[in-house]
Amino acid sequence: MFFTQYKKLTFLSAPATKVAKLHSSSAAVQLSFSGYSPQPCRAYLLQLSGGGKALVLVAFYLLETGCTIFFVPEKGEVSVDQADRIYEQGFQFAESMGFILTETDFHLLSAPDKQKYWGNLPITQPPQVVTAQPQSGRPHKSDEEYESLREKSLSSLGRYLASM
Repeated sequence: MFFTQYKKLTFLSAPATKVAKLHSSSAAVQLSFSGYSPQPCRAYLLQLSGGGKALVLVAFYLLETGCTIFFVPEKGEVSVDQADRIYEQGFQFAESMGFILTETDFHLLSAPDKQKYWGNLPITQPPQVVTAQPQSGRPHKSDEEYESLREKSLSSLGRYLASM
């Protein structure tokens, strides 16, 4: 089974009680995703379960931009009895990108500790807003300042051309 990027998903808002399994990478790996500059990432493999269905997700958290890229199986949700096989394929998918995933022992935590742990994961946070920096070292100018500079430049150019 193949995993495909699910671009509509930017963070997980699922409750911690739905998380059946969770693995995470022990170290960051440099990756490049379409639309993002190459940067170090952390990987997460998880299974969300409920109502006899399970969804396996592979998430890559981009450390520099603070965004998460999610991959899901082609078929999406599967029955709980198929979930272990899909989870193993997700494990292989993450490892094929250079990650070493380790068990988080999430399933062994108490309910309050699960909620706290889950809420602190970067994949459960909305993406960080990255503000564009000015292209040069010059300070940002208002539209009025640019208009004033434009007028001065044009009049200066006019005087120069008239002197020729």
